[in-house]
Amino acid sequence: MGPHPYGSGGRGMELAKAALDLPGQTSPTPGRGLSAISRWQIVMAVELFDLLIIFAAGMGSFQLGATHPSLYSVDDALPVLLVAVASFLSFFAGHLYDIDHLLDEARNCKSTILRWTLIFAVLAAAASLARQPFLLSRLWFGGFFVIGGALLVAERCACAVLLRKWVRGGNIFKSIVVAGVNELTEKLVARFEGGQAGIRVAGVFDAALGGPAGPPRGIMRGLPILGGVEELLAFTRLNNPDLVVLTMPVDEAGNLKDVIRRLRQLPLNIRIVPGEIALAQTPSIRLSRRELPGVQLITVANRPISRSGLLVKEVIDRCAATVALTMLAPVFLVIAIAIALSSPGPVFLRQSRVGYNGREFRNFKFRTMHHEFTGSYTPTVKGDARVFRLGRWLRKSNIDELPQLINVLLGDMSLVGPRPHMVGQKLQDEMFFEEVDDYLARHRVKPGITGWAQVNGSRGPANALEQIQRQVEHDIYYIENWSIWLDLVILIKTLFFGFFGEKAF
Repeated sequence: MGPHPYGSGGRGMELAKAALDLPGQTSPTPGRGLSAISRWQIVMAVELFDLLIIFAAGMGSFQLGATHPSLYSVDDALPVLLVAVASFLSFFAGHLYDIDHLLDEARNCKSTILRWTLIFAVLAAAASLARQPFLLSRLWFGGFFVIGGALLVAERCACAVLLRKWVRGGNIFKSIVVAGVNELTEKLVARFEGGQAGIRVAGVFDAALGGPAGPPRGIMRGLPILGGVEELLAFTRLNNPDLVVLTMPVDEAGNLKDVIRRLRQLPLNIRIVPGEIALAQTPSIRLSRRELPGVQLITVANRPISRSGLLVKEVIDRCAATVALTMLAPVFLVIAIAIALSSPGPVFLRQSRVGYNGREFRNFKFRTMHHEFTGSYTPTVKGDARVFRLGRWLRKSNIDELPQLINVLLGDMSLVGPRPHMVGQKLQDEMFFEEVDDYLARHRVKPGITGWAQVNGSRGPANALEQIQRQVEHDIYYIENWSIWLDLVILIKTLFFGFFGEKAF
């Protein structure tokens, strides 16, 4: 069996924690500059300003043509809130809150105006179809459209100017990690020395080293080589860089494939520099639409969910879990009593599962097996004698999964995502990740109570290689096509079609 897929921690974590304080790692100005999380905070600030601008423009437009100020009512606020929420979702779906997009005011203003106009066109069409053309005041409607649109455009222009100033001052940057120690890496690092074009090299790793590398092995243009693949995994898990760039020669296909396979378990943007010809262009003086200005990159994997998307998903998960647990409390009590009367032992089963970023967590379920068998890792089969009678019904109906709402509330799981597997789960004495190439990529998002695989028929225990492969294919499709709307579709299909089935036992 090969190295553990999640990295060895230890020395790698020590290097990861210290790396940003090493010589040569400072930003172009005396200050440390804005970290990746601060980039995310900038995006969140723009999103908040958008909502405030839209709400202020909408409510203020009610005063147009009024002879004296009047009090607002709930009926006044509802259409404004509708426009604000619709605008946020539309801008978010169009990636208008990405830093690269915010830096390009011409492109962002054009997209903003188009989406803003479309929202008002839909609003006007809805009022017309409802045969209530005067439901919305024309003066309010026109004022809201013009004032709100103008303020949004002005905000975008001011934001772009401010962000470019921060880029030139070295206060905002993209952090990249480079895997590969060779001449190409040296030229790439030299290209962005001094924070050129807002790019900062946060670490260099020797991807040819499979095991723990020990102390840093040499210096490359002032940057220490922080170790091998194990340290690379630990560093990226802890520091969450904006980009991981592989400069390994393409003729090292076997090693390159293994490094990519192990990196794909993490929610990273992974790219390959195909050779020196990729550095032929001169970089721009500012961040451009291209991820690394002046560098041609081959995309290997993208971070599946943006930080803004993660926040939206997290808020929905926590709120829904809170409401569901409150409503289901009487059901939980009845089931707990029934389990206690059916089989001696605890009501809940807590097993170690692999979750987001390869981290382990304790998974809650209603116990369905006799207590003496709960530690077994052997997959369940139909008519399994270890499962007591009530347990069979709980498993077949998937009601035994409901306590995982607690995991959602704790932040270990999501309502929708790949189903979490047990730690060390094997198929014919081989680990799942050794049998299926893309298996580790499932851990780029939080595991879910239900998922795309489950609503497409991949339910029940994974007893065959073909079944695992099919489940992984569905999981990867979900990860690479994630959206709030896809989550909603999966939840609806689960509610109406996903509770009972022949494959659940």
